[in-house]
Amino acid sequence: MSQPFGGRRHRRRPHINLTSLIDVMFLLLIFFMVSSTFRHGYGLEVDLPDAETSAETQSIPEEIVVDERGNYYFGGRPVDEDGLRDAIVALLKENPDATLILRADEAADFGRAVRAIDIARAVGGSRLIIPTERITKTGNDPAP
Repeated sequence: MSQPFGGRRHRRRPHINLTSLIDVMFLLLIFFMVSSTFRHGYGLEVDLPDAETSAETQSIPEEIVVDERGNYYFGGRPVDEDGLRDAIVALLKENPDATLILRADEAADFGRAVRAIDIARAVGGSRLIIPTERITKTGNDPAP
């Protein structure tokens, strides 16, 4: 193709501007990081009781959960008392120093939580953590 005055027309090669694509990718990454929720545990919703002296601990997968209806869960699976005993025995055979976490719902029957503690101790589980939610004090709270 010729231009007026005999010059040749130069064809421009198409190119993709990567700067704008990188910006979009960063925006998507930030969106998913902010909107995502990361859950600890196995997805069983348990309303833990409050305590002023609770301390932060690392989550350990060997969890005994007692839900508000008094059902037992070990490792995220529902178990009965015999199944709980068998699961703890199997865990302690693999790792005699294993630490267990007992997460009992605040509305759960106290006797069921104590029974889980009793089962763990009876089979040799001497390291048991009972987590709570820390009470946050505001300026209007009376001192204990």
